[in-house]
Amino acid sequence: VMIHESDAVPGRVSKWSARFAKRIAVSYEDATRFFPIEKTAWTGQPIREEIRQPAKEGAFEYLKLDPTVPVLFIIGGSSGSQIINEAIFGILPELCDKYQIIHQTGGKNFEEATARAKFALEKHEHPERYIPFAFLGPLAMKMSAGAATLVISRAGSTIFEIASWGLPSIIIPISESVSHDQRKNAFSYARSGACVVIEESNLTPHVLLQEIEKIAFNAEYRKALSTHALEFSRGDAAETIAKEIVQIALSHEK
Repeated sequence: VMIHESDAVPGRVSKWSARFAKRIAVSYEDATRFFPIEKTAWTGQPIREEIRQPAKEGAFEYLKLDPTVPVLFIIGGSSGSQIINEAIFGILPELCDKYQIIHQTGGKNFEEATARAKFALEKHEHPERYIPFAFLGPLAMKMSAGAATLVISRAGSTIFEIASWGLPSIIIPISESVSHDQRKNAFSYARSGACVVIEESNLTPHVLLQEIEKIAFNAEYRKALSTHALEFSRGDAAETIAKEIVQIALSHEK
């Protein structure tokens, strides 16, 4: 048995199976303290190869973006995030004054998001700066990452994709009443110096705008966040785990 724990604090099944696991891999360094040190390794999280690296070449052309205007990349998960969407729409005209916005709204929120954006930006000088997607496929995800100045995201496995892209981020975990994991993951990532965390209870449109401004127009701060993101990322996680599985398998052949 080999297990991989993808959260900063392991669940009951991982803790139970660790007693008889041969090796234990963890995505967050914080999680190592919950397992026997002699058989635990901080490997990071395996990431799909097709989106592991941002596509810098051709990203602005592909997405029809202006390369002179900063880009916010908003990912609420594949199903979107209503609370993040609400915060964005509360400041959409102000955002479009200074930024281009790639927004993965989630399929069920796409029509509403499109309609609200059209209304909010009806008299705006740059309505074309808001670009909603119901869902981003691998190529669009790579291109969006390649063009992005800053990412706004939930605290699921997307954290590891953001880290591998080396992008600064604002992480908004799902509230603890719904998921204990996301809050712990977000703050574990924040302790690495790679992101800013806004909890749902503190999320208002203008708090979000304030944090965006702090990062987007401070090149030194952005660089520090990006550096820490890349340090947090373990690009060889999949290979490391696969090699260990092969070694365990071969040991049974002897």
